Amino acid sequence: MSARERLAQAQGELVRALGVGGPVPAGFDTARVQAAAQALIHKRRRAVENTWPQLASALGPDFARHFDSWARAHPMSVEPDPRAEGRRFAETLRGPGLLPASVSGVLLDFDARWNWIATGEAVRRRGFALVIRRDTFTRRWQVALRLPGGRVMRWV
Repeated sequence: MSARERLAQAQGELVRALGVGGPVPAGFDTARVQAAAQALIHKRRRAVENTWPQLASALGPDFARHFDSWARAHPMSVEPDPRAEGRRFAETLRGPGLLPASVSGVLLDFDARWNWIATGEAVRRRGFALVIRRDTFTRRWQVALRLPGGRVMRWV
């Protein structure tokens, strides 16, 4: 194995240790790599908190704890998108019933404005978009209509 291949292998192991929580490769300080991994999770959390302020304020002090555990289980992409990460995080809170009811309208508006593509990115919708779903809290049907220009109208 050439020096270039060994370096590429070590870099790949370091990226896995930082982003996914994989084992720290030989030759690296474990405490520093873990501190850097925690700093990356904190950076992702701040970006989602700034992009989704309603979600962060609705969860209150539990936001950091829930997001950090979610971020450890969901590795970051090369260029993390806080809109997409926040939406995926909110969806995982819905399952166990941890998602606050006050956020359901914000999520509906988001889904009317943004579309998911195969790579997991959020891409802005164009033209008309209709989103219909049943609210898990009120058990009522919600309808959101995105009009050209970005305006969203909601009915319950």
